[in-house]
Amino acid sequence: MKARWIVSVFCSLLATMAMAQPAVVVETQRLAAESYAQTVRISGVLENQSEQTLAFKVPGLVRKVRVEEGSEVKAGQVLAALDLEEIDAQVDKAQSVLANAERQLKRFRSLQGSNALSIERLQQAETQVEVARSDLTVARFNQRHAVIRAPADGRVLKRFIEPNEMAAVGAPMFAFAAHTDGWVLSAGVTDRDVVRLQPGDAAELQFDAFPAKRWPAVVSEMAGRADASHTYRVALRLTTDSPQLLAGLVGHAVITPKQTQTATRLPLTAMVRGHHGEVEFFVAQNQQAQLRRLPLVALEDNGVWVSGLADDADVIVRGAQYLRDGVAIRQQD
Repeated sequence: MKARWIVSVFCSLLATMAMAQPAVVVETQRLAAESYAQTVRISGVLENQSEQTLAFKVPGLVRKVRVEEGSEVKAGQVLAALDLEEIDAQVDKAQSVLANAERQLKRFRSLQGSNALSIERLQQAETQVEVARSDLTVARFNQRHAVIRAPADGRVLKRFIEPNEMAAVGAPMFAFAAHTDGWVLSAGVTDRDVVRLQPGDAAELQFDAFPAKRWPAVVSEMAGRADASHTYRVALRLTTDSPQLLAGLVGHAVITPKQTQTATRLPLTAMVRGHHGEVEFFVAQNQQAQLRRLPLVALEDNGVWVSGLADDADVIVRGAQYLRDGVAIRQQD
């Protein structure tokens, strides 16, 4: 009984002391929720939208190489050619074989209807003509592809061959990028970021080589599964071109998703502490400081974004560091 009386007296003393303490002077601000798009920041390497490896269709001795690495070329421009002596001879041979087969067939047809020629022999002659004609088509096709031409207006990114070298079938001779396909910045993003992105989201790019310049871009590609690093590849396509850009430049991008959420921005001075994805701050209610703890949406240079704050809440933006839950407060004069 005595112990209960002592506790009651002690609590009364604490209440009296609390009432005796002067109210803490604070500054409040009524904040409203708004539509917020949390930006995604990535870094990656600039690439051509479509890079092609150009090669010869047939093996042979390289006779000439007419471009250097980094050369700007036009569609149809000759980049390299093989020595055509052997290839031209194969075309001439195929033409001669075809001409001979056609003469043979013509002679056999003139004998058709007589007992001197069987139907089977005539059919064999016709087959030989078709085979010879196909061989000539292949020889001419190889002749055309003994020369490498630019498939479109673009740039030679890499050259792998020199004159007088032997070129193997399908061996890379040039790495080529067409101007029509444009540039992309390719980078990996985390699973938490990729779910907030979608094709068409706007982005702004900046490169280490040109720190004062910005390039607009959009999200053009998104991987459907994570790679070995457990990130998802995202490609940002530049919407403007520039002759200054080169493949391999290191770039940084800020993506603004179309997907938004309702959140409230608190000034940094309002935040008391953060813990496990939540933010603690005070609101003014009935001339007292009431502690609130809400989920953190994003932390930016200009403030802290939280979700779940009522629009009519008066957030304490000055003096919060001197408060405890339930402490008396008064507005700054």
